[in-house]
Amino acid sequence: MQLRIYKIEPSALQNVKKILDAEEKMEQTPEGQKFRINEFARVGYTLRDAKSLGLNESCTYLYIKADDVFFTKNEKTILFNGVKKIEGEEFEKVKRKIEEESSGAEIGMGSVFSGF
Repeated sequence: MQLRIYKIEPSALQNVKKILDAEEKMEQTPEGQKFRINEFARVGYTLRDAKSLGLNESCTYLYIKADDVFFTKNEKTILFNGVKKIEGEEFEKVKRKIEEESSGAEIGMGSVFSGF
């Protein structure tokens, strides 16, 4: 499994959301009917505004954990003007913030259901 985080500028956010929220449906292709799968929805992702993570930036981050095949097949669909894959210090900082937020939510849910 790999983890990749993408920084999305406000001007590109709507286009990224269209890809992430694409409906799964039957399509007519030259080869016949084909079911179009939303790979992003199936793999799962986290989309967070920088400010909600306590970062002083005007952007949104897309956090995805998936295998190499997923990224080879799908990464090119979201890497367009206004979207970039982050690395290094920025990657580590955003990763930590998102995982802390996720961990806190899991702990909170555990305490809610521990009484049952």
